[in-house]
Amino acid sequence: MTVKDKRHREVIKKIKLLMSDVAEDLMVERIMPVLDVPKVGYDNTVWSEEKRMLTIGGKTVQVSPDSTKKIPTFSQYLVMANAIRKLLDEEMESTIRGMYYATLTSVGDENARQKFWNSQENSDDAIKAIELLTAVPREEFSVTSKPKGMISGPITLRVGGDIIDCNLGSRATSQLIPTNIRDVEIVNVKADFVMVVEKDTVLNNIRKSGFIQKYNTILMTGSGEPDRATRMMVKTLNEEWKKPVVIFADADPWGLGIALRYKIGSESLSYDSDRLVSPDAKVLGMMFSDIYEYNIPEVARLDASEEDINRANDMKKKPWLKDKQWQKELNIFLQRREKCELDAFFKHGFRFLAETYLPQKLRTAGLI
Repeated sequence: MTVKDKRHREVIKKIKLLMSDVAEDLMVERIMPVLDVPKVGYDNTVWSEEKRMLTIGGKTVQVSPDSTKKIPTFSQYLVMANAIRKLLDEEMESTIRGMYYATLTSVGDENARQKFWNSQENSDDAIKAIELLTAVPREEFSVTSKPKGMISGPITLRVGGDIIDCNLGSRATSQLIPTNIRDVEIVNVKADFVMVVEKDTVLNNIRKSGFIQKYNTILMTGSGEPDRATRMMVKTLNEEWKKPVVIFADADPWGLGIALRYKIGSESLSYDSDRLVSPDAKVLGMMFSDIYEYNIPEVARLDASEEDINRANDMKKKPWLKDKQWQKELNIFLQRREKCELDAFFKHGFRFLAETYLPQKLRTAGLI
């Protein structure tokens, strides 16, 4: 039996154990079953100085069919657990959207019939609950999301037996990062470092400039809010392949938040930080101070919204952003109330980003 087959059986066993425990409480012990689900959110997220990442705290939420209000959530968790078991038994794969449809049904009588899920958000929450209850990431359930991460450069992957050379045509195109990262094997890496940018539009501009070939780098993007597969790929390259990672995002609180997803994690996935976070990654830009140091014209700057201001003020209070650098940058934003996208460098010419700004930042970091 291969390691993969053994792990597959272990995951199925965990799902079945979860369901059998509920059945034993109801049918043997004659007691009301209770699911102690680790709580996810800001009030159960802990900053670990030792790990340099966000981790989950010890709070739990008890879910039990002991009231009419709680019955729907309890039943949704069990239905999703059973659907995951079927998926594993059949050795198939599904997206989170597919799991929503696979479990979508009607409940109630003819006079009060309604859909089992109010929205896919409820279905997604149920999948996350099963992850938390079993301590198994959804990728090991073969439940994935739509691919959005992209990668180019001197790296070779094996996906399902196929060899993918991400350096072939890397000046013209990028490869999608498969969402089930368990099926991806990194065969070879010849790059000196990894550069992550927030958006695919920026990646396209940099790639076409010949940046990858000139600086021998792997270029990646999560196309906005990064998916798990992209974060895991970054972590693997950083920690297992010992490649330095640098990150560039827009100069606004949300762009900074996206950059920090890679470096310190997020409150919504604090329970999975050990798999997703690269504490040694460096966020090099776009800093709020860069707007003025690189003379971005006023016409290319954007006014901060009240939501932006509130977000920045909230970030200033976070223990993981107490470093003087971050406090200084956030203060600049709050004083000037302006934000800027990486694309704004195109006001200096379409090659300025790839040929001037990024190289200067990388030299400062000692990477080129």
